[in-house]
Amino acid sequence: MSIYQSCGIRGRDRSELTPELYDRWGCALGMQLPPHAKFAVGGDLRSSTPAYHAALIEGLCRAGLDVVNLGILPTPMVYHAKQRLRADGCAIVTASHHPAGMNGLQWMVGDRPPTLSDVEALGRAAEESASETGRSPAAARQLDISFDYVADLQETWVDALGSHLHVVLDPLHGGWSGKARRYLHAIFPQCLFSAIHEQSDGNFAGLTPDCTRLQILEELSEAVYHERADLGVAFDGDGDCVALVDDQGVVLTPEESACILLETFPTAEWQGRAFVYDQKFSNRLPERAKQHGAELLVERSGYAFLRTRMRESGSLFGADLSGHYFYQALQGGDDGLYTACRLIAFLAQSGLKMSELRRGCPPVFITPDLCLAVPSEAQPAILEQLQTAWESFPQRRLDGLRIDTPGGWMLVHPSAADAEIRFRFESLGWSALDDLVDCFCRTLPDLGEQLRQAYSAAMTAAETSPR
Repeated sequence: MSIYQSCGIRGRDRSELTPELYDRWGCALGMQLPPHAKFAVGGDLRSSTPAYHAALIEGLCRAGLDVVNLGILPTPMVYHAKQRLRADGCAIVTASHHPAGMNGLQWMVGDRPPTLSDVEALGRAAEESASETGRSPAAARQLDISFDYVADLQETWVDALGSHLHVVLDPLHGGWSGKARRYLHAIFPQCLFSAIHEQSDGNFAGLTPDCTRLQILEELSEAVYHERADLGVAFDGDGDCVALVDDQGVVLTPEESACILLETFPTAEWQGRAFVYDQKFSNRLPERAKQHGAELLVERSGYAFLRTRMRESGSLFGADLSGHYFYQALQGGDDGLYTACRLIAFLAQSGLKMSELRRGCPPVFITPDLCLAVPSEAQPAILEQLQTAWESFPQRRLDGLRIDTPGGWMLVHPSAADAEIRFRFESLGWSALDDLVDCFCRTLPDLGEQLRQAYSAAMTAAETSPR
């Protein structure tokens, strides 16, 4: 698969990525802006990042930009710096939640993340870029944004200064290692913060820094339970995503986390405002948002799509399945530490427990993504076959094919990163879900048996999960 993906660049160290490529990408990005435009640059703590980060800065400087080098820090702090500096763009050397052997690049030019066409255009421009740009090279300057970042959060949550909670943090050896506990203690000085996996490690100590993986969260769950803490928060590799554990050590589902975050907004704030949500969420989530008075805006999966929709619509809040939570207060952006602050303040001021809030969430009967290997060239025909077979049911082609049925739905969409198709199903109960999947498989004879096996394996795994 190409390193040029729908929301940015991802590839394997050395075999697919080189400092020379980052230099060319930096120059190509810089040529999209006028000379002397301000551009903020940061990177995650992967072992490969420093060399790529330096090369990216070199390319941006060669394009004559005013480059602000923020150093190695979590992704949300780069976006904070862009806003505070009124920069014309920013870029982060990161592979987010992917394993240590990967790296990548994400960026913004102006106020929006790139589209797939923007990503592909950058690749073409990098191939054609020459060493001579016709501009006078500039020198980068360095900036420590941490004091301003923490001060902004302190000001935002000053009314919760007296909060008394015990919170266990799990940075997964990623971007918030050595920072999250210090920063949160400065914001909530009367709270107790403990942490696991807190040592910074460019290889993530062999872990995959993906906080959506249940097995990754087992240690956090145990720590919250044994320490009798009020909340557990895990971050992904570059610090923008979060996963939550309640006071009983139960890992919250994406729907439960989003439902609880909806509660942190007073009902009055929802009047005339929208909630942007990933189309792969259970129907129960938008139903709950509508009960709060929110208008609903569904969006295709993917960080850049939801952030762009947040920005364009001025929505109050948005969520995706990966643990990205977007806020109008952050100009449509997301920040894992901001989300942690929001929950801490809400729990302290409401007096509610996370477990109480979890039990108040609606039950969900949904599958995870069921992935089947399918060559890219065969995927369009499968979508057309299913569209015809289910033509009497409401359908949506926002991303792939979604088919709505009485009490449920089915989503079929090609993967942006692999030669596979992903399937997802929801119904009103487990038995009804079995029936829906079985009916669907009968309309897909070439892949039906493989899909049944994938579904059976996923349900067995769910039954044995620590939840």
